[in-house]
Order: sequence, then structure tokens, then C-alpha cells
Amino acid sequence: MQGLKMRFLAPLGIVLLAIVSHCQGQGFDPTVGATPENLAAVSQSVTNLAQKISLAIANPKSKTEIFSPVSIAGALSLLLLGSGGNTRDELMNVMGFQHSRLTFTDIHKSFGRLFQDLVSNDPAQNVTIPWRANDKCNNNDYDYEDYAQSKPTGQQRGRRDTDNPVEIRVGNGIFAVTGREFDRKYQYIAEKIYRIETQYLDFENKTQYAIRTINDWVRSQTRGKITEIVSHLNPDTMLVIANTLYLKAEWEEPFLRDGTKPRPFFPDGPNRPSINVPMMVHGGCFPYYYWKDMQTKVIGIPYKQYSTMYVFLPDESNRAKVRALQNKIDADEMNKIIRNMDVKTASIQFPKMHVQNSFNLKQVLEQLGGSSIFDREKSDLYRVLTNLTRLGGGEEPDIDDALDFLEDTRANAELELKNSFGQDCVVIEKEVESAQKCPSSDCRYGGGQCVCCAQFTKGRKRRQAQYNADKKSPLYVNEVMHKVDVVVNEKGTEGGAVTATLLDRITPLINFKANGPFLILIREEATQLPLFYGTVYDPTP
Repeated sequence: MQGLKMRFLAPLGIVLLAIVSHCQGQGFDPTVGATPENLAAVSQSVTNLAQKISLAIANPKSKTEIFSPVSIAGALSLLLLGSGGNTRDELMNVMGFQHSRLTFTDIHKSFGRLFQDLVSNDPAQNVTIPWRANDKCNNNDYDYEDYAQSKPTGQQRGRRDTDNPVEIRVGNGIFAVTGREFDRKYQYIAEKIYRIETQYLDFENKTQYAIRTINDWVRSQTRGKITEIVSHLNPDTMLVIANTLYLKAEWEEPFLRDGTKPRPFFPDGPNRPSINVPMMVHGGCFPYYYWKDMQTKVIGIPYKQYSTMYVFLPDESNRAKVRALQNKIDADEMNKIIRNMDVKTASIQFPKMHVQNSFNLKQVLEQLGGSSIFDREKSDLYRVLTNLTRLGGGEEPDIDDALDFLEDTRANAELELKNSFGQDCVVIEKEVESAQKCPSSDCRYGGGQCVCCAQFTKGRKRRQAQYNADKKSPLYVNEVMHKVDVVVNEKGTEGGAVTATLLDRITPLINFKANGPFLILIREEATQLPLFYGTVYDPTP
């Protein structure tokens, strides 16, 4: 894979790919009704998902464990949209919604709104960041007016500069096998809410063309930074779901251009063997918090336009202490820490890094309880491709009605049977222990019940045969791939000399040296979505 570089100034390219196998009108906003409370709940679910994934991918030999929670959540939400029965229950559990007050409709409308806000250029969005609102460091008596004036103090997302100091792009693509059709309501909702792009490909007979088409789409979405996400496809592949995140962000104030030099980094903790890494230096006013319970320093390094890298560094850090941190940092704890940060004068040493990671998340999702999507016999993703819900004659349905149809209810299960076998199908209930025990040939599981078509007319034989064929070769997921390529460097636009002057004229209250293992979170503050998350034990390539 060619690297998708994230420079700070930096682009970050993250691609998550799910491979599934066989055996709007202008001014229309489908996310209306996504309340602030629901948005906060869904955003927190992504942060909690980040914590669960970080623990699941933990490896005692890894140098870094960096991934994009929002990219993974985006792909899982598209699978959730087309799931039913036990598969839906598992995905709800993995994503943290099993005990949520949120309805199926709430979840998808909120994801759609968050993704829209994430990429919005609207300067009028309100962004409340407590440590910025209470910033006294930039209002003190130090004589560096130009520096202070260059830092934003308002509570609104800044207007994007002409040179695009911050650019965020989220891409969702679904590629289906030629000869099968997307379910019309699934496709309608996915296009309206998730802005997906759909395309049909011949995976079996024109495999190389299909691979090239998918990779070209990824290259386009990531502005050429990632050129390949898939190198081969199985002959039975029916569906490829790809989610990309592209981030280019400049530091609000760049690191000193001439300050980087080799300094010791201690992967195993103080008084243990060290390695030399290029260490950048910075100084000024930064949000800071000392987490006493975990004896951990937390500092925020802002980007332009309200994104922030938060760095968690235990005292005398080593791998074990960072692992302990991972168990404690859920969404509630993360938000509590950020709310309680104060802006203080600080000097910072931080490694210059180029991190490349590639994960197959199949084992991770299975470990988290999402195993049925990988099982040919148990996977219930029939809503994606079975095309049971035709809209007819160019009709554009109400978005709420379409979402209601994809709810996992007993009434919808009965309606799907009648769509498949005819309105004169006699529906009966069968007692089963779980969705996995519901017969697949002429039954549907919904709302905790298994409903079956007891008889059909002769005129429905062809339709029944097609339905049964589809049920005998259901969709299931072969693998879920996730790739990141990240570069962290000193680059910015202006302000290096001013910052250098500032360092010479003040005595910092905080000395923050990231010279041992640490955890980082890059968060977009308007949505509070974790764009980038993970641990660093050894910053060398």
C-alpha cells in the first residue's frame, strides 16, 4: 500500500473495507430529528468502540496500535442497516447500543448527521470547548500580542482558509456483484443518510477489473494517498463495503522547524534501554490535565478549526501502564478529562512519526461478539441485496417510513414474506429459541419471533424458487480490513518564529516529554468523534 500520509500539517487516510460473500432532492435533509442528546449518545458509542477495539488488538510485540474508530463505525453502521435477527443483535452489542434508549431510526439519523457535520464547511456551527472558553493563558500579561491574536478565541468553527488548512472527507462505497440488486429501501436510506456511492461489478469473471475499480475509488476518496486497499477477491464475493476517512490538518501553531533532533525514547520505561528518535519541540499555551488516579499527564495539541490531538502519558511510562490506561478511558472518562483541562504554559517534546498499520478486524469483531456476520449459515444481512422492498414507478418514500421498514419487527418479517411469496401467503408463527434456529427456506425472524409462510399459490413458484435460492446463499462477510498511514511532523503555515520568541520569554509551568509509551486521541470537537486513536510504544518505522 502506498502511504496515505497524515501530516500535522498532514493528511490522514484511513480505509476500512468489508468484503461480503455469496454461499436526494436539493435542500432535503434526511437527518432531521437527530437531537443533540442522540448525537451525543452516538458519538460516545464510537469512543467506547475505540476503547474496545484498542483492547482487542493489543499485542505485546506491537510498536503502534493506531486505527480510526469513526471509519470502523461507519462500515459497521452500513452493515447494521441491512441486518436482522441475531446478526442485528450482535452488531448492536458490538457498537454499544444493546441497552440504549435509541431506536434503530435514531441511530442511523444520528450517524448521518454526525458524518455531515464532520465534513461541513459551515462556519456557523457552534463548537463548545471548555478549555478554550476558559483560556486565561492567552489573556495574561506576557507581551506577545501577535501570538495571542493569532489564536482563535471564539466558540464557532472557523471558516476554512483558501489553502485548506483542515480538510475532512468521509467516503462510503458499496460494490455489489452484477446480477443481484440492492434492496431499494436499503439503497435509498444508505444514499440519503450515508451518502454512499453504489456500483455493480463482476467479481467472478472480471476480477481484476473489479479490484482496479475499487482501488481507483479509494484513491479518489483519499486524494491519491492510498492507492490500494484490495489485492484479491474470492470468486464468491458478492459485496464490498468500503469506508474512507481523509484528514489533512495543520497545527494551530507549528512545532519549531529547527528544534527537531535525536533524543532518547524509552519503550520499556525509565532506566531501561533507549532508542534515539527525532523529537520535535513546541511551546506556548496548551490545554493540560493531570489525572491523579492514573498518575498520567494529559495535554492537548490543537489543530486549526477545532480538532485536537490529546496525548496521555503516564509518569515513568511503560507498556503496562499504557495498557492500564486503555482499560480506564471510556467515553465518560474521556469527556470528564477534557472538560476539566486548563490552558497552561507548556514546553512539549513529541516524536516525529511515520506510522503504518494494517488490521484484519475479523478476529477483533468475533472477540467482541460479532461472529454471525462471518458465518455462512448464521449471517442475516438479507436486507442489503434481496430487493424485497421495491419502491415502484420512481416513487421516493418518506425517509422515516423507509427506516421503519428496516426495523427488526414481527410485522416487517410478515410483510417480507408476503412480498416474496404473494399476498395470499398464510403466515404462521414458529416457536424457536433464537434467530439462529429459525428455518431459512420460508421463514423470517423479527421482533423476537419466527414467522413462516405455510402455503403459496402456483403462480408464485418462480418467485418462491428465487427467494429460496437467495436464502440458501446468504450474504456473509469474508473479512474486514482496515489500513492507516500516518505522518506526524512539524509543518504548519505561519508562526514558527513567533513561537520561538515566546519560548525565550516565559517559563513554562508544564514540561511534557513524550519520551515513553503513550496513547493519543485525535478528536473533531464539533462532533466529538474520535478520528484517530491508539497507542504508541515505539515511534520508529
